[in-house]
Amino acid sequence: MRKLVALLTLTLTSAAFAATPSEGVPLQVRRGFFTETDIGGFFTLGGDNGYSNLQTYLQLGGGYQLTIGGGSGLIPIGVHVGIGANAQNCWSGLKNDNSCNLSDNFTLIFVSASGGYLHRVLERLYVGGKILAGWTLLDPAPVTDVTGGVNAGIAASVEYATNMDHFSIGLDVAFRFVIGPNIPSLGFYPRVQYTF
Repeated sequence: MRKLVALLTLTLTSAAFAATPSEGVPLQVRRGFFTETDIGGFFTLGGDNGYSNLQTYLQLGGGYQLTIGGGSGLIPIGVHVGIGANAQNCWSGLKNDNSCNLSDNFTLIFVSASGGYLHRVLERLYVGGKILAGWTLLDPAPVTDVTGGVNAGIAASVEYATNMDHFSIGLDVAFRFVIGPNIPSLGFYPRVQYTF
């Protein structure tokens, strides 16, 4: 009986040592389909007042990251919906009392597609840029009879793949121009990305 117990103990301990250890295994960064949430700041440039007050910017999106060059580069392709606001910057001309002819407070809703390139500069850190294009809804109209327009822009991007499986964090600084009412804007937003 002692020999049987010794044999079982030896077999079970050998099986336990053969298993992959839970620590010491390098994390493989996930790439592919992702969703992201971005919360930051936004303001318009130009206009009759020069610039708007800083406002909160919120963006939600999804897309796909292609890995190239054995992981030395990423090509993120995405679709996003973002919302920002122009606060106290007139675009329809000022009256004699310096009040705006139309509303100087309005919302900008961006529905955009993006594509870009991120280059790995450290093991988990990527730096690069993106091109943005889409449609912008304006409410209320800042310029007579103009409630929307095509937007185009560029963004500088930084991304870091965290030690938490599936999660990356980053920062985008984006310049956009809304064609039609001719409204330039600047936004910056930290982002949290979940890759499936």
